[in-house]
Amino acid sequence: MWKEIRNTLITGLLVILPMALTAIVILWLFNRVDIVFRQPIENIIGFRIYGLGVLITLFLIFIVGLLARNYSGNKLINFTELVLERIPLVRTVYFSIKQLTETIYGSKHTAFRKAVLVEYPSPGRYSIAFVTSDGSEEIVEKTGEDVVGLFIPTTPNPTSGVYIMIPKKETIPLEMSVEQAIKLVISGGIVKPDQKKY
Repeated sequence: MWKEIRNTLITGLLVILPMALTAIVILWLFNRVDIVFRQPIENIIGFRIYGLGVLITLFLIFIVGLLARNYSGNKLINFTELVLERIPLVRTVYFSIKQLTETIYGSKHTAFRKAVLVEYPSPGRYSIAFVTSDGSEEIVEKTGEDVVGLFIPTTPNPTSGVYIMIPKKETIPLEMSVEQAIKLVISGGIVKPDQKKY
């Protein structure tokens, strides 16, 4: 009985913790922006505007997005990342979060085409994998198989894993999206994709 209660509590914690951390970061960001910008703006206009911190935060995120898509702005971001890369603790946290975000939400650096099942690490044991590429002509020629490149992520950090090439016929296509499959991997199978949303 106590073991079941403990396991249930751990399961609940694994589900709530990422949500709570996300909420804390968002609320902290809104509060910081609100403190820095709201009061000066309200002093200028002479009256209080509710929700101004949220609007300013969204505006700043939009501006950063524009900079990231602009050549000179992108160079500035790259320079900032070079500086962050030289700070040990900051480097670990920043680039881990960046890799995870790019993996889940996609970017020009990600190339996950779709989610599949493969028998890995041994027959009868199935792992979620992501198709990253078709086999090169040399590999197809030397193996005599229509192979595909797969990335098999690890739990709970999907940015680490192994890359394998196997015959395409040995993969089992999944209906779930790449994002849904990644969430399933991160949660260790706790967060299951909604069948109705395929």
